Amino acid sequence: MILLQACTSSMVSSPSDHVALGQSAEIQIPRIMFRGQIVIGPQTSSFTPCNSNQQFLLTLSAQQYQTLSQQVASPYQSIYGEIIGFLTAPSQTGYNADFRARLMTHQINYVSQDGVKGCSQPVQSTEAQGQKPHWRVRMTSPDTLDVKFGKSSPQQWPVKLMNHTEEHRVYKTPQGTLTLSPSSCQLSHQSLYGWMATFNTQKGRYRGCARLGNQDPSTPWIATYYASSTRQDNFSVTLTLKAAHTAQTLYRYQNDPVPIVETGFWQVLNADQIQVVMTQHQQQYLLSQRIFTREGDRLHAPKEQVGQQIYNINEGGLTLYRSKP
Repeated sequence: MILLQACTSSMVSSPSDHVALGQSAEIQIPRIMFRGQIVIGPQTSSFTPCNSNQQFLLTLSAQQYQTLSQQVASPYQSIYGEIIGFLTAPSQTGYNADFRARLMTHQINYVSQDGVKGCSQPVQSTEAQGQKPHWRVRMTSPDTLDVKFGKSSPQQWPVKLMNHTEEHRVYKTPQGTLTLSPSSCQLSHQSLYGWMATFNTQKGRYRGCARLGNQDPSTPWIATYYASSTRQDNFSVTLTLKAAHTAQTLYRYQNDPVPIVETGFWQVLNADQIQVVMTQHQQQYLLSQRIFTREGDRLHAPKEQVGQQIYNINEGGLTLYRSKP
């Protein structure tokens, strides 16, 4: 699986890349960057996306849990964090069912002990820095590195080659090469970086810490989508995709002022498709999902999965239209 970066928002996919409910191969969910507040507890850890009050159950490896536990002074202290991962449905049993989704952590990108200030900061581009001597490299565009040594003026170095694998992220310029490797790294006790940086230049080799850019490339999908039944004018569907990757579906009948409410989460599968998973129906646990394909300003889902069963949606599927801003 890959980590979607802001520069991949222009990626294209063909119908052969599309996925569907019921296909034989497992649906692969690309990893993205989540920003928010992390609470580490002895039994349960949670993640609350920035500008949201919805909590995700945070799933960590033993090593990740130990690393984050060292950043808090006491259990359940809130810290700011950037997590690379993807969402999945919580289980129905125990406390898990109280969460909208489960955030599966692939890697920690950055952590700060200030749980409030982090979310108020603007999005950051990929940046590496070190001390003794002080140096800093910031990616100001997909093909430019802003390089600064000590108190000298910044220099613009053109990126000629990028090579990203699970083990390394390499940015090559005529003047030098920046290599990022996934590993915990600290420049001070107040923050933790998820990448170690090695900067080989004509002046020498520099070492430090790094964080990837925390932009979410799936933001163009954020909107409210609606549809009215072609056979029943008194029935309508509204789907809202929020920046926190939470989702809400409202089913309204003209003769009933109270809508039926389903809540869950959404995430991008490729350039043309999203997965929308509902985990609660009228505040009761019920697992369902649809895969929508974007066609201009419309979303179309031919099938729906409820539990383990997959059904064809009547009238050729559900088509939703994006609301005008």
